[in-house]
Amino acid sequence: MLALQSGCGALEQFEEGGATVFVFATHHATPENGSFPGRGEDSMPRVFDNDEGWTVTLLEAYVTISSVTLVSCSGTERDLNMFWGPCPEDLKDQDLDTLTVAGNRVGDGDYCTLRVTYAPYQTPVIDEDADETRHETPSNPAVLGSTIYIRGGAQLGEGEFTQFELSSSETIVVDLDLSELEGDGSPFNVAHREDFPKELLVSKTYDRFFDGVDFESFSESRVEAKLADVLEAQTRVSLGTLVTMDDEMDDTEMETTSGG
Repeated sequence: MLALQSGCGALEQFEEGGATVFVFATHHATPENGSFPGRGEDSMPRVFDNDEGWTVTLLEAYVTISSVTLVSCSGTERDLNMFWGPCPEDLKDQDLDTLTVAGNRVGDGDYCTLRVTYAPYQTPVIDEDADETRHETPSNPAVLGSTIYIRGGAQLGEGEFTQFELSSSETIVVDLDLSELEGDGSPFNVAHREDFPKELLVSKTYDRFFDGVDFESFSESRVEAKLADVLEAQTRVSLGTLVTMDDEMDDTEMETTSGG
């Protein structure tokens, strides 16, 4: 029996043949100089500059993963168990900390895709008598029914603080490529017998939602219309429980530096 415990964690037991695959989630700021900068402490607002020179403060920010599916290279789909239903990831939690989102035993073989679905948050029905760790329910009722929820403000220099409250209820399906994920460039593989569970980490940035936004001519509806596209573009997968900094991240870093 292997126990994994975190905000969206649960217990899972091995069975004969194949292995258990766990999927974790985390978040971070856009890399700078080959590392992830700190933009706020645990449970504190996230503060960063956008490419228009505005200092953005996120007072609240949630992204909800509703389902996870592992797809073999032959096309067979295996839905993973969402341990307590939709997982609302609080983007003010400590950067790069992991939440256990989903898991299941899967058959041996090669897997080429991890399908992550973001969808509107609904409070799961939980047995209050069950002796389990469970993820925290957002206290703000505005998160209910939102796939992405962001509240905060922005300031240019010593100017006026522009407040915003943004949300999107769009369902966002992201197919993450696993076809070259293993260290030798081969597909994500589950052997017939594994000594330990296999682990995948879904990561996302929280500081790219306001790229190109000049808050002097700020339109909440226009920014809201782009939230889903930004989240899809900024979602990545890594093998294990540490974020792998890929070439695309490096390109993004260069664009951000030149745009600021």
